[in-house]
Amino acid sequence: MTRPVPGGRAMHDNGSDGDGLLEFYASEALTCPRRIYFRLKGYPERWPEFVKVRLNQGINTHSVLGEILKKRFGFELEKHLVLRSSRLGFEIHGRIDAIGDFPIEIKGKTSLPRMPYDYHMAQLNIYMRWAEAEYGYLYYIKLHEEPTKIISKIDFSQFPIVKGPNFRAFEVPYDKHLFKETLRHFYSVKKAYEREKPPRGQYSYLCKFCPYRYLCYPGEE
Repeated sequence: MTRPVPGGRAMHDNGSDGDGLLEFYASEALTCPRRIYFRLKGYPERWPEFVKVRLNQGINTHSVLGEILKKRFGFELEKHLVLRSSRLGFEIHGRIDAIGDFPIEIKGKTSLPRMPYDYHMAQLNIYMRWAEAEYGYLYYIKLHEEPTKIISKIDFSQFPIVKGPNFRAFEVPYDKHLFKETLRHFYSVKKAYEREKPPRGQYSYLCKFCPYRYLCYPGEE
């Protein structure tokens, strides 16, 4: 990692100032390239109603848990970052849920994974790259319409390793190979964007949560 440049940090020492660069989001790391393409092209989002409910629950969960990390452990919340490369022709924007000596990414889920999802690790990995941190944490928490009922049962006595029912924490080391894979992923979407040809989608169970599903499955309209 090179030193900070105005508004962000460079992925390479190339003197970029970010002008005219395509903008990706850290949360898009290793996610469906077709979804990213549609977002870049400005297609309107059409979120399924059940997803809107989960998004609102997630916002409330982030707020309650974030305040604990801020007040008890002195973490800064919603830290904006930019990584940019004029050589690759794009920049990556992100907003870290909580950061102190290391970043913490909070994920609200209806069911908790046994292991972190690869795209969540790739997102956290971007934050570690920006912060020059050797490790970070993924906190998975069960979504609830009243998040305090879940968070009140969490044991913070061994922070940052925290435990509790309906909660899982994973320590994740920085991975330079994963970062390079993430850059290749974004670069391939950039080339598709320039060709104005949608890339092939991942076509997984995640499609039902996608705000651009209507573009891939027009027959459902």
